[in-house]
Amino acid sequence: MAVGKHEIEQALHAEKQEISAGRLKEDNPLDVSEEFRIFCEACRRGDLKACQEKITEGVNINARDRFDYTPLILRWKDD
Repeated sequence: MAVGKHEIEQALHAEKQEISAGRLKEDNPLDVSEEFRIFCEACRRGDLKACQEKITEGVNINARDRFDYTPLILRWKDD
């Protein structure tokens, strides 16, 4: 049985409310920090050393950029 658009929108709305209320953690939060931007650029270039440095500094490897990409997707997107 296929799920309708209305049901998907309701589920997404409910999930957003749970995240806002602090009862649910967002898996891939938006990160617009300079550190994360540098990390994403290093991922795009395949610069393993720069990636490791940013990870050691504590950058969130599960975050997403302003275009809704995660670092893992960026690495393979441009290949």
